[in-house]
Amino acid sequence: MNAPAVDRTHWYGRGIKAAFRSVQVGVLFASYVGFGGLIHDVDFPLAAAVLSTALIWALPAQLLLVGAFAAGTAAPVVALAIGLSSVRLLPLVVTILPYLRGRGGRRGLLFLAAHYVAITLWVEGMRHLPTLPAEGRRPFYFGLVTVAHGGAVLSTFVGYALAGTLPHALATGLLFLTPISFLLALTRNARDLVDRLSLAFGLALAPVMALYAGTLDLLWTGLVGGTAAYAAHRLWEKRA
Repeated sequence: MNAPAVDRTHWYGRGIKAAFRSVQVGVLFASYVGFGGLIHDVDFPLAAAVLSTALIWALPAQLLLVGAFAAGTAAPVVALAIGLSSVRLLPLVVTILPYLRGRGGRRGLLFLAAHYVAITLWVEGMRHLPTLPAEGRRPFYFGLVTVAHGGAVLSTFVGYALAGTLPHALATGLLFLTPISFLLALTRNARDLVDRLSLAFGLALAPVMALYAGTLDLLWTGLVGGTAAYAAHRLWEKRA
């Protein structure tokens, strides 16, 4: 009866250590320091900003919230925009949850794990979880969550406190560290032809879709680029 608890503690601790050693998690903290500095400039309440990091847990959606606040947008419209923005994380949830299902366990923990799926945790999770034993994956993941999520909340507060000394250009630049590091991580982890083609097509289509697809540019970039990459990969396999 006591052995599983010891095992869970062991894997939870390994998740915490992995988070502290992760460059991706460090980049995440820097991005939230930038976010904290920016919200100070638009007089966004600190408590609301910290709560947004704890609950929304996605910088693009949080920036939508802050921008809507500054523009005086109605609350229902803001909620809809944030909800639609968060749909982009669904593929990440679908691909990582099978590793966290485990044998038995409470389903509520899976819903909680799904809430914390974000770009950084997905990258680190997909890098570590496949190589771990099934019983260690869930506590390892929540070890990652503890450091990444808790550190992001703290970084939001730190960025807000440093706003008087943090140049606006630096705060803005820090926000772009996460997407840049995510792109580099995907490039490093791309092993199959379909992975490399997806990256190439996405990068080529992104500026075109930004000009002609309006607010759905990211959706169309992923749909068209991903479909083209999959079709080219299948054609290559048939010819091989």
